[in-house]
Amino acid sequence: MILADTNTWVSHLRAADHRLTQLLEQNRIVTCDVVVGELLLGAGLPPALTHDLKLLPGLPCPTATETRAFIERHHRTFRASGVGWAEAQIVLTAMNAGALIYSSDKSVRSVWKKLGFRLA
Repeated sequence: MILADTNTWVSHLRAADHRLTQLLEQNRIVTCDVVVGELLLGAGLPPALTHDLKLLPGLPCPTATETRAFIERHHRTFRASGVGWAEAQIVLTAMNAGALIYSSDKSVRSVWKKLGFRLA
């Protein structure tokens, strides 16, 4: 189970990510409301992708209280990391579900590794 973050999808829209395509074909990609919401707020999301994202298995997102507690517990990892609120929620979503993260964002990748997890 692999959670592809928002940056991965945006990069894929700009230039096909063959690894993402392969993972999708293998039914290994999942999503969450934070990723879908960020993509819906972005400009130019193709209608077909909006439809397809709804078909992917979704992971439950943490509450604001859970996310805040997570950031506070790992404040050294998050401080000045470049990771924002939505990315912290995506990281916590993957962690809670036991999923890997697939990200093209250096900050997300760095935080994920510092937390002791391997990347997809």
